Amino acid sequence: MGAATRHRQAFLRNHKTCAFCGGGAPSSTIEHCPPRALFQHRQWPEGFEFPACQACNKGSSDHDLLIAMLARMDPFEDKGNRDGAAEGLMKAAHRQHPELFRNMMMRANQARRANRELGLRPGPGQTHQDTHLANVTDEMREAVDVFAGKLAKGIYYMHAGAIFPGDGCLVMCWFTNTDLLRDGKFQLFDVMKDVAGEAPALARSGKFLNDQFEYKFSLSDEQHLLALQARFGNAFGLIVFGATTPGWLEQHIQRMEDTMAREDGGPFRILQSTVLPLGQRPGENADRAAKQSCSAPWILA
Repeated sequence: MGAATRHRQAFLRNHKTCAFCGGGAPSSTIEHCPPRALFQHRQWPEGFEFPACQACNKGSSDHDLLIAMLARMDPFEDKGNRDGAAEGLMKAAHRQHPELFRNMMMRANQARRANRELGLRPGPGQTHQDTHLANVTDEMREAVDVFAGKLAKGIYYMHAGAIFPGDGCLVMCWFTNTDLLRDGKFQLFDVMKDVAGEAPALARSGKFLNDQFEYKFSLSDEQHLLALQARFGNAFGLIVFGATTPGWLEQHIQRMEDTMAREDGGPFRILQSTVLPLGQRPGENADRAAKQSCSAPWILA
């Protein structure tokens, strides 16, 4: 019996229930979240292994591929492809989603408008479509939704030592690296800077990985409320709020959206709820969606 098999068996003996489907299924696999392919040379942070049933693990593999590819987009420091794996991820994404890169390409007038808003100018001999701006597609939004929900549940399991319930609520706001170009930072993290929480150093074999993935996790004393702030290099960031009591968070979502809106955030996307439908929340803030950072273009390397 190899070391990997012994590790898997011991892990599943100590973690008998899936951390992602609300405690409704026994664990049979180990899920790595964030996915290993997101990290250079697949060196993911120690401790980021979670018990999962087969459906929760394999059911998000397609989303994991997109997240791993997108998280490596770094137009500022060019750190996303130090291991040479980015091209392979892009080819795999194209096989899974043949129309993805075509849908990501902006039309000429759309690229011209986006470049003007972001202060980008094409270089000599370039068109406005050559400035590495890309549309956020439906496939990308779905991947971020699924990934953010799993990441929040995994980190809750890690910090609370409990499984996030299947009838709890999770809502998310996320933002692309156009925020970094426009503002020099992710503005919504400033909104959350005074919220107490844990922001651990992440490492494997003594090598720190916070330049690729870092997070801050806030949990109420009763483990009833959570807030997760996560950043993936110079690619994107997200904030997830959660409540274990059904209906509690949904009652406060309008006020939360109004707070985020002052910094160009929201409307929230509903990741899990027994009260609200999944996806972008309809309502008075929906008309702002095209202007929000979660709907902004992405800057590709």
